[in-house]
Amino acid sequence: IGFDPRSSEEPGATGLAAQAGVTQPRASQVLARLRDLNLVRRTARGRWQPDREALLERFLLEYRGPGGSERALYSLDDPRDVAKRAAVAASGDRRCCISADVGPDLVAPWRRPTAVIIYTTDDIDASRLGAVESGRNQANVFVRFPDDRSVFPSHRIVGDIDGVEVELADMTQLIWDLEHLGGEDRREGAERLRSWLLSH
Repeated sequence: IGFDPRSSEEPGATGLAAQAGVTQPRASQVLARLRDLNLVRRTARGRWQPDREALLERFLLEYRGPGGSERALYSLDDPRDVAKRAAVAASGDRRCCISADVGPDLVAPWRRPTAVIIYTTDDIDASRLGAVESGRNQANVFVRFPDDRSVFPSHRIVGDIDGVEVELADMTQLIWDLEHLGGEDRREGAERLRSWLLSH
C-alpha cells in the first residue's frame, strides 16, 4: 500500500483503498496485519502512520518480482535515448514506465546508465527503440510485461530526458531492479535512491 506523496497527512483506510484500487474492508484487513507486524501504527486522529523504512526493507526482502514475461534486446545507443524512444512510442492506453538504470539516474544520479528496463502493458517494436533481439547475457534493454501492475504508479512519477517527459516505474521497483541487475555500483545506486525516497 502506497502513501500519496502529494499529501502531507496520512490517509485513513478509505483513502488508502482508493489509492490501491481495493475495497475498504480489504485495506482495513491489510492495515491490521501491518499493525501486527509493527510496520504501521494508528494515530490519535484515526489515521495510519507508516514506519516507512521498515516497510521498504520488508518489501525489498520479500518481494518476488513483477512476474510476467520479458524480451531481451541490445542497442548501441545510450540507454537514455532508448528510454526516450519508449516514452515517445507510448500512446493511448499503453502504460510505459522506465526503471533501472535510467529511472534511478533521473531521480538520484550516481553514474552513467548502461542498461534500461522498460515496463509496458503492450509490446513495443524493437526497431522503434533502436534495438535488436539479443540473448539475455548480452542485453542492455529489457522490455517487461509485468503481471504485478503495481510497477505502474497510481500517481505518475516523471523524469525529463532532453525535454521528453518519461514516466518512471514505482520507486520501490526502481530500487528492487537495481539490486537485481547486480553489481557493486548498482548496489550503491540503490542505497542512494533508498536514502532519497526515505527523505521525501
